[in-house]
Amino acid sequence: MTNDRSPTMGRDMTRLLSLDATAVALIGHDVALIPDAAMADPTPCEGWTVTDLLHHMNERHEAIARTALPPLEPSADPRGDFALVAARCLAVLERAGETVTMPRLGPVPTEWVLGIHAVDMLVHRWDLARALRTTPAVPSWIAEAALPLARANTAPGSPLNGPGGAYRPPRAEEPSRPAIDNLAALLGRDPNWAPPR
Repeated sequence: MTNDRSPTMGRDMTRLLSLDATAVALIGHDVALIPDAAMADPTPCEGWTVTDLLHHMNERHEAIARTALPPLEPSADPRGDFALVAARCLAVLERAGETVTMPRLGPVPTEWVLGIHAVDMLVHRWDLARALRTTPAVPSWIAEAALPLARANTAPGSPLNGPGGAYRPPRAEEPSRPAIDNLAALLGRDPNWAPPR
């Protein structure tokens, strides 16, 4: 794969690409290890099973990838598709320059998309961990770096929350919580959610 990034790419863009790629790598590891028996388990995303969550991520990744790459037909197992589809999405974002054409939105700043995507991947990893009753390691630097992005993404007036938005209304942060739980709260999750027994 060629690297089409300009040598003059801004420091913020490089930082966001690194943050996003790390977030995708972390959740990719967890997705690959999901047992068959857990695919129908509920997640903190109301009404979604683990399978639904994987399909959602794959569909969103592929929607971005298809803006610049030939379509990729999904297989029968969304776990097996995740790594390839996510890599295609990252490749498009990496090569996009200052703007990327998003489905339904048109051209938008690539930095904005990267910031949203990195936070989404970290919180979806949290969703998956809660569904599977696991506690995966989260490097403190990545959660702390993502918090300001999540606050901006969910600030009053953001198109991402409220009616028709991608997120439920944000919940309050609490300093006593781990940063990853506050990330989930900002995106409208209940930080205390646990699967039914």
